[in-house]
Amino acid sequence: MKIRRFKLIYLPEGTSLKREFNIQMKHLWIVLSLVLTCFLVLSSGTAYILNNWFNAKKVSTLMFKNTRLEKQLKAARDKVEYMGQKVDHLARSNGELRAYVHLPVLDTDLLKMGIGGALPAPIGDSTGAEDLISRLDQMERQIGLQENSLAEIESQLADQEKMLRSLPSIRPVNGGAFSSYFGKRRDPFTGRWEPHMGLDINTHSGAPIYAAADGKVLHASREPAYGNVVVIDHGHGYRTLYAHMSRFACTKGEQVKRGEVIGYVGSTGRSTGPHLHYEVRRHNKHQNPLDYMFEGFQVARLP
Repeated sequence: MKIRRFKLIYLPEGTSLKREFNIQMKHLWIVLSLVLTCFLVLSSGTAYILNNWFNAKKVSTLMFKNTRLEKQLKAARDKVEYMGQKVDHLARSNGELRAYVHLPVLDTDLLKMGIGGALPAPIGDSTGAEDLISRLDQMERQIGLQENSLAEIESQLADQEKMLRSLPSIRPVNGGAFSSYFGKRRDPFTGRWEPHMGLDINTHSGAPIYAAADGKVLHASREPAYGNVVVIDHGHGYRTLYAHMSRFACTKGEQVKRGEVIGYVGSTGRSTGPHLHYEVRRHNKHQNPLDYMFEGFQVARLP
């Protein structure tokens, strides 16, 4: 049997009074529906308000972080721009150094590795971080290129320094007067004009004789014409000869430095008095020793 209505009896505690309410079933369903509807509306409204509040707080936090990140990103872009300018400056200095040591200039395409100029502006949704990463990669390659170039320059400078220290460039004795020059002269013993392949420097007996450049002693011996003679091989085709010594201060096979004492002036061999006979040879061809006594190298004692 289908229930159409029911009775609700209300009995207050402590009294004999009672109240009766006749309620139809359809009215009950209407009331329950209204209560459920109000509950759902209130729940949805509360959820909506809370959700908006949490979202607003989250957005506010994200906006704060985004503002801070933008400032950091701008500072990073400025720093990278400054570093790019420094790398450009180093590249120009590197090119000048290469020219100074006679190395070929780096290829233009290698130098155009993205260094220099302003950073590109972000496009669309790009944060700009991609540009920074790309620029840093380019700078890393450019710095690697400059490092390799500097290593090549350093090697070239070391070779040039070694060559320069092997170049006869000082007066082999301090003071003294030139008595016979390179070329032809009248032989003091025969009176005839003969080739003179060196330079004679008159000075007192016992004056120290200095190596004109770094090298290895090939000979330190006595010969009929030269008397006590020392020959030094300096490498790069250069050799020097020091004749008529009174005594030696070096031995065959010894490594000597420019400005190091190798012997003392004397009058041994075919000589008319104390002096140094000094020769410079390059690839076995005699050179004028005066061409190898450079200004500023008058004093023989050099570092």
